[in-house]
Amino acid sequence: MIPENNQPQGSLKVLWVRLRGCHPLNYGGAIYSYHLLVQLMKSCEVHVLELHRSGENSDAAGPPYAHKLERYFSKLLPVWTPRRFFSFIGPILLNLFASRESFALSMFHSPGFSQHVREVVTRGNYDLVIADGLMIATAFEGWAEERNSPAILLQHNVEANIWKGITRLQRNPFTLLFYHEMTRRLQRREPELCALFDGVTTISEPDADFHRQHYRLGNVLGTVLPGINLSAGSLPAAVVRQDEAPCLAFVGAMNWPPNVDGAHWFIQEVLPLIWRTMPGVRFRIIGREPPESFHRIAAAEGRIEVTGTVPDVQPLLQECALQVVPLRAGSGVRHKILESMAAGVPVVSTTLGAEGLNLRDGHEVLLADDAKALSAAIVRMLQDSGLRKQIAENARERASADFSWGQSAARLMQLCSRLARKGR
Repeated sequence: MIPENNQPQGSLKVLWVRLRGCHPLNYGGAIYSYHLLVQLMKSCEVHVLELHRSGENSDAAGPPYAHKLERYFSKLLPVWTPRRFFSFIGPILLNLFASRESFALSMFHSPGFSQHVREVVTRGNYDLVIADGLMIATAFEGWAEERNSPAILLQHNVEANIWKGITRLQRNPFTLLFYHEMTRRLQRREPELCALFDGVTTISEPDADFHRQHYRLGNVLGTVLPGINLSAGSLPAAVVRQDEAPCLAFVGAMNWPPNVDGAHWFIQEVLPLIWRTMPGVRFRIIGREPPESFHRIAAAEGRIEVTGTVPDVQPLLQECALQVVPLRAGSGVRHKILESMAAGVPVVSTTLGAEGLNLRDGHEVLLADDAKALSAAIVRMLQDSGLRKQIAENARERASADFSWGQSAARLMQLCSRLARKGR
């Protein structure tokens, strides 16, 4: 934690409220919030209030991201992922039949934390309050008229659209019913919660348009794109050389349903087509908490590797000739693509996977949406080192011009500046 005598003098005093800490930086939401916080600390006095699960190991190690940091511990449901669906059957049934709230929101709601946020905010000590994500927004419900500091909601995704995409992929009748109902509830609750705030920012222009057009919200301030930290030096050797057994990477938190679905689909439908032409191709899944099914697949097929949680994605990513992003559901912006752009590793993606970044097909990325087209694009990239180098260099140049964390933080403050209190 930074000593108080290092706080910026005469700057805006910002309260940032979020679910859990930013460390470790192993998923997109944490990366996005962490770097925005670090940048804001250069010009604002930033206080962070985090909600943690009781008994959770909240590691305070690593670079600081607040002038003041408070952790509030509350009894919440254990960590839930779709692969643990039936082990949560009790809470799920209770939610379905005894509540109108979305299960995604109820998992993280803490009346005690909501009261604490209310007390902290209504003291009026802050020029700006930032709620970091929809899951924390319920803490602001029921006392908006008491709030005497402007409050902003950072929307990382359109949550209802994520659940809608997952619903389309269900084959089990009970899980189909569950996801359909949760999507319906989120479609009602998401705009209600967004409307509580003086302003809403999104992570992509498509998300901003969705909030305005479908949710009919008039408080959408605009888009704050994520940034990246560019790797120094030349392109990775795996990208430049022509290898008889090249490796494909897939980067992403493997407890997130769209990543799990995309990786399964790629293994089942796309890889076999690639292997017909290039049987030596290997596939590496880099991401935390992979389901046991992926470990079984890797044990049975030597050309597939599952790393699980790693301290740093970049070294493993840079050993690969390219990254694939075979997503069929999701929202927001894929940090995995930005990580590849920063690392100098070219990307082949579905159109949805690259949504929100405005990348040009054939220039900074290759896009394809069905298994046949995606496999053909990957084989084309693997067989042409010149194409790989050109795509990687174009992407790195675009990243340098348009995706810095300094630009992202400046954009956030620009959007919030007309709402923030000044001259207290």
